Amino acid sequence: MSMTTRFESGGNLRGWNAIRSLATKAEGWWFDLTRHVQTSGYVALEGLTLKGEGKSSFAYFPTRPSVARQALEQLPIQHYSQYTFVDLGSGMGRMLLLAAEYPFHKIEGVEFAEELHRKAMRNVSSYRHAARRCMDIELIHSDVTEYRFPTGKFALYLFNPFGPEVLTRVFANLGLSLAQNPRHVVVTILNPEYAHVVDAVPYLRLYSQNRRFRIYQAEIDSKGRVRSDLPT
Repeated sequence: MSMTTRFESGGNLRGWNAIRSLATKAEGWWFDLTRHVQTSGYVALEGLTLKGEGKSSFAYFPTRPSVARQALEQLPIQHYSQYTFVDLGSGMGRMLLLAAEYPFHKIEGVEFAEELHRKAMRNVSSYRHAARRCMDIELIHSDVTEYRFPTGKFALYLFNPFGPEVLTRVFANLGLSLAQNPRHVVVTILNPEYAHVVDAVPYLRLYSQNRRFRIYQAEIDSKGRVRSDLPT
């Protein structure tokens, strides 16, 4: 391959990435405009007031609405109304508002940065859209490692908010919760940079995956065993 060809290939890639970035920004802008909220933008953790130690966590960057909807529609759930939707690292609340356009029983967002938590509170208060299906949104200002999972069925969502250390602790807590109260749980990891951590969780089974997200599910029976007949 000639140097000219390599240069043109790199230029095409940069051009495609620029177009994709603009499309993502436009999609987020349209979501905010039509929902009367402000969820767009990149926010670094430096200078924010954090609950807990703030280790192994990353900056805020909102979920792309079209990707989030694709994941929500692929969940192995027959009746959304039987599940609580939980977003760990919920930031300004965009994913919570997207989930509210599905008929979940309840929605919970957990955020450890006080400033982002307050912005999410304002967004939930100002959110208006005809597509809204769930009215019960609870915002929790907490370190995710101290969060207590719902006692009923729930769908857990993470947009690559933490590193391996925090992820490991979160899934250890989830395992204890399932052992104490067996129920069906669905886990969605968007931008699965640390998928190897989730793949190693013994009670989770991979349900579906693509380059943008992975969906897992778990259900432990009354004897503490992972069911082997989950749909695949």
